[in-house]
Amino acid sequence: MKPVIYSILAILAMICYALANVLVEQKLSKLNALTIMMCYSGVIFTLTFTAWLIVRNTYGTGFQFPKIGKLLWVALGVGVVFTLADYFFISAYTSGGKLFLVTSIYVLFPVCASFIKYVMTGEKLNAWQVGGYVLAILAVLCITKGSGVVAQNAMPP
Repeated sequence: MKPVIYSILAILAMICYALANVLVEQKLSKLNALTIMMCYSGVIFTLTFTAWLIVRNTYGTGFQFPKIGKLLWVALGVGVVFTLADYFFISAYTSGGKLFLVTSIYVLFPVCASFIKYVMTGEKLNAWQVGGYVLAILAVLCITKGSGVVAQNAMPP
């Protein structure tokens, strides 16, 4: 694929995540996080199963799991990690988090991912990357403090 396609896909993913954040905060934050996750998983399963039926009936081929081995265990582990991440993310809203605060913290995803990659692989970061990560953290802190979100969430109801 061309780099333009990657950018378009990343922008579409960002728009979908933004929409999901607003919907969870505005419409679903009063529900239990586990209830939301079960509904979410049901929708994903239904869409995946429907796509499988369409592919099977159209092309005559089905889905096959890879042989049990390292790849399958890694895929299952990634699935568990994504499920936990979604649960914690939704729990941030259902426990009273506001859209601005939750998404501001989520902006630190690249910083956290790079740190985890450093721990796992030992790949060194250059000074520009470290400086960018420090600035990203400071930007989130400044924006959050400037908006008064921290002060509002710190006060008891």
